[in-house]
Amino acid sequence: MPAQGEAIRARIVEERDYSEIAKDLRCSEAVIRKRVSRGLASLRDRMEES
Repeated sequence: MPAQGEAIRARIVEERDYSEIAKDLRCSEAVIRKRVSRGLASLRDRMEES
């Protein structure tokens, strides 16, 4: 999902704060935390399948 990928990239790769990402994407910090959490879970599942 593109939104999850964007959130993961901003949080993990760019090491930005959740609040900063939320402000840039015009949503709540809780939404960003959920996107990152779901995105990482999806990546973990894909890695376990390989």
